[in-house]
Amino acid sequence: MNVNRKISLFFLLLVFINNIWAQEPAGYYSPAEGKKEAELKTAFYNIIKDHIMLEYYSSSTHFRSTDWHPATTGYPGGYFWDMYSNNKRTVWSGMNREHSMPKSWWSTNPENTVAYSDLNNLYPSDATANSAKLNYSLGEVGGTPIYSNGVVKVGTNTFSGYTGTVFEPADEYKGDFARDYMYVVTCYEDYANNWRSTGTLSMLSSGTYPVFKPWAVNLLLKWSNQDPVSEKEIVRNNAVYAIQHNRNPFIDHPEIADFIWGSRKSEAWSIDVGPAETEATFNVQFNPATDLVTVKISKPEQATYFIQNLNGIMLQTDKFTDEGTCSVSNLKNGMYLIVVYTANNKRKTGKFVVMR
Repeated sequence: MNVNRKISLFFLLLVFINNIWAQEPAGYYSPAEGKKEAELKTAFYNIIKDHIMLEYYSSSTHFRSTDWHPATTGYPGGYFWDMYSNNKRTVWSGMNREHSMPKSWWSTNPENTVAYSDLNNLYPSDATANSAKLNYSLGEVGGTPIYSNGVVKVGTNTFSGYTGTVFEPADEYKGDFARDYMYVVTCYEDYANNWRSTGTLSMLSSGTYPVFKPWAVNLLLKWSNQDPVSEKEIVRNNAVYAIQHNRNPFIDHPEIADFIWGSRKSEAWSIDVGPAETEATFNVQFNPATDLVTVKISKPEQATYFIQNLNGIMLQTDKFTDEGTCSVSNLKNGMYLIVVYTANNKRKTGKFVVMR
């Protein structure tokens, strides 16, 4: 590759990285500064509750902005991004508008509510998978599933705290579902007295806080941490904001979940606080990477890393060397996320570029 072209491409990639991580408008979350726990959740409710109420049946049109997969081999024009199956459809036939958190959980007449047409909780879904999902809770399926299409499963929950039938998404979308559920109980905090159906028998409790039962908190935090925010979610969040004028704060600032429900409930949140830090520094060095990526972190040999593409798909995982390096020689040129779990199981995320 020509040196000047290589340098130009590298800087274009850096600009793109900065763009996808520059998420919300300036000051959008300022009213939540200094809040903690239940008060913090309510602060986000007040920020995101007011938005444009859309017409439900127009969502399939909006999905071409919010859920359109980029062009791939065999699909030069792209296709609907379906988190419920491996089907790649370029037309709406065979698909449903799926409420990630089931609509029956919040009302006997959900179609009369603002939440019914909220794009932050509506996704394109394979119709058959949608029918199998019904209004089951999220969970982790064990034994022989009732339904499985190689992407999602329905069956008996094995995650501690609930023994009912559950719906389990693919690993690369578990964080997406967790952040969606967190959004719904926050944006619609005023629905606290309406939670009903399978929701209250499984994941939800009454009141505005904590809303999720203890086992559900554990599940959602686990999924949110193990499946970090991907480019897909960031692009979608921006697209939804352009249409209905509110955002999912758990995508913009995923650490918020720990401040509301997790290990950081005693801390006041700040927009600059970022993920929990136990080491003085965490830095991914690349400039750009060719064969190795190096992290600066204490006890790197005890840390585990996961490398993902910007769609959130896992590409490799291992331990670092004593010098804090990992090989990326098998990765193609492009942008990647590296998620690190330190020796004391704290999560840190960085980004790097492979350029040869």
